[in-house]
Amino acid sequence: MPDLIYLFTGNDMFLVENAVESLVKSLDIDPFNVLSYDLTEQSMDQLLQEMNTISFFADKKIIKVKNPWFFYEDKTDDLLPDLIRYFHSPNEDTTVIFMTTKALDSSLNVVKEAKKYIRIETVKDMDKDAFKPYVKAQFDALRYQIDEQAIDELLERTNYDVSLLNNEIAKLRLFAFDEKKITLKDIKQLVSRNLEENIFELTNAVIARNKKRILEVYYDLLEKNEDPIRIISSISVKLKETIQSRQLLDKGYTQDMIASYFGVKSAKAYYMVKNAQQMKKVDLESLYERLSNLDYDIKSGRIDKKLGLELFLLEV
Repeated sequence: MPDLIYLFTGNDMFLVENAVESLVKSLDIDPFNVLSYDLTEQSMDQLLQEMNTISFFADKKIIKVKNPWFFYEDKTDDLLPDLIRYFHSPNEDTTVIFMTTKALDSSLNVVKEAKKYIRIETVKDMDKDAFKPYVKAQFDALRYQIDEQAIDELLERTNYDVSLLNNEIAKLRLFAFDEKKITLKDIKQLVSRNLEENIFELTNAVIARNKKRILEVYYDLLEKNEDPIRIISSISVKLKETIQSRQLLDKGYTQDMIASYFGVKSAKAYYMVKNAQQMKKVDLESLYERLSNLDYDIKSGRIDKKLGLELFLLEV
């Protein structure tokens, strides 16, 4: 008997949805009979009615369900027993596919029953080494040319986030529709960095003592009128995360365990681990203390905030 209920989980919804679409395609159901539900917008009652209703237009149908809160939230709902009964005896004409990026709560009764009766698929994060070939393949498929440096900059600016990366690819495709060529200049012009990504990169450069990159990112932040006090505060947070990562590594944590601990993607955890291993714990703590003292000196009027931050970055 084929599987009739699936639960796809993963850290990135784009990858989860891709895996689900591959399954849908393999089931060969008319698109008219592929339905989508989002439980932040529709009720459990509506979903259960759809799951139990036989399709009048075809022998089979598929129901894709986003935000299935009952797998990760402990909420009271009178319809949960009905959902569990459906797990035990599903409609044979209907394939139900749940999708989530939230961690399953194994203490919940719905999850315990799901593990017995439905097929659970874990979608792995894309390996960091696979990103560059992936980007090249996306543009090759469109018959676009893209420079190697442009790919590197695109990945750096999107912080190896698959969903964000694909949004930017779509934007670049429209921009270069006539010439079918994308350069480093185009990436710098069109793909913006947010503060989080800039601070993460600045912290990486500080820990690596890469003064050239430190100043490039810092002046990029200043061009966007970011307040030096906010930059100092953000770097402090990242340094604290790095110190915590070092402590976790000393306790035997792996990269995946650290990603789970901080609730970040594997690609970001890779850099957190790399940073934590790059400097001694005492040196990391010294940097953190220096930033705290600088913050105090600025707020007490002993030094100008812009000058103080520049001196700190130059003395790293």
